[in-house]
Amino acid sequence: MFESLLKRVNEHHLIKPLFPSIPLIIACESKHSKCYFQLDIEGLKCMETAPETVHLKMTGNDGQMKDLLTGQLKLQQLMELKAIKVEGTFRDILRLEAILSLAADHS
Repeated sequence: MFESLLKRVNEHHLIKPLFPSIPLIIACESKHSKCYFQLDIEGLKCMETAPETVHLKMTGNDGQMKDLLTGQLKLQQLMELKAIKVEGTFRDILRLEAILSLAADHS
């Protein structure tokens, strides 16, 4: 799931203008897993170790995270349903939602 997301985000030409010049650290937490990503001017990459600072934290169950990361459901939809909890600035949340929406797996 994560490898597919990384590939879709990093290879999609319409997403590249959304990459921030200052690194944005994103945490995805579910009951069974915890994963950290860094989004910067070069793209989205998975982090090997837990960072000291997290700018955007998403918490939900495994199924909801899968639906979000594959593009089945949008971040705002899951937030409105209170299915996923998101902590971070509004700007970072909007940026992530736009990136996930453009990178959605429609196959």
